[in-house]
Amino acid sequence: MAQLNLDDRRSVWLHVHVPKAGGSTLRQLMNRNFSPGYYNSNSLLETKQYTQYDVSEIVRCHPWVTCFSDHKLSLDLPYDHEHANVLALCYVRDPVERFISRYFFHRHFEEVNCIAQRMSFHDFAVAELENKDVHPQTNSQIYFLNGGVSDTDMTVIESAVATGRAFLFPIERFDESCILLEQQFPDHFKDLSYVRANVSKRDAEISEDDREFVRSHLQADFAVFELAHRELDRKLDETFPDHSVRAARLAEFQELCGRRHHNFHPPREKGEPAPTSAL
Repeated sequence: MAQLNLDDRRSVWLHVHVPKAGGSTLRQLMNRNFSPGYYNSNSLLETKQYTQYDVSEIVRCHPWVTCFSDHKLSLDLPYDHEHANVLALCYVRDPVERFISRYFFHRHFEEVNCIAQRMSFHDFAVAELENKDVHPQTNSQIYFLNGGVSDTDMTVIESAVATGRAFLFPIERFDESCILLEQQFPDHFKDLSYVRANVSKRDAEISEDDREFVRSHLQADFAVFELAHRELDRKLDETFPDHSVRAARLAEFQELCGRRHHNFHPPREKGEPAPTSAL
């Protein structure tokens, strides 16, 4: 595994935003930690991804950018860029939970017409996973991260991780990844405490049979999910070899997140009405 060594060039973090893998929360954190050098690009065509050359030109032509977030980014990036230390941050998610979350997101996203708005979860799953009524990168995180090579080929992903400049983590362990980033890059990530954003409203239960149906069709995607867990474990062991120190740091971080959450959602007794706005 390559040893990360940053020189005097400016560092540019590229947030490879896998849809429905915690990216909206992370975008808020990137904006807080990198503003005014942060740029968030919302892709209208999410299935058109940038090439290495495209990203290289973005970094070269926009020297004010220190952090860039986009659905158009894959892990096929110019890590050896002439003008900048390019680093990638990417979160993946349990493939079944991600599929379920995307169903409910589109079901309630009235601005875009989607079959989820007129289908049960089972019919939606059949349409997308069996009938293939969707672009392959939509449900395959591997396909998304390797820039459309295939839904099973991990070469691009593993090569990116091997550079030491691509940080691949599971969103289910977001808090652990945050204390790791704050510890390793204190100049870049001064405060990653957060309040969750863009949480999909769920108005139906998903049966175990439907979960198994989804799992059977997304089995290949568990390879990248498992790699993300291994990478986080490895980096945590390197950064916090004393597990008691790690546990204390994690507890401190989660307490800070709790205080930030209460700033937006003040706790109240059961049955007590929500406070009315003074505006």
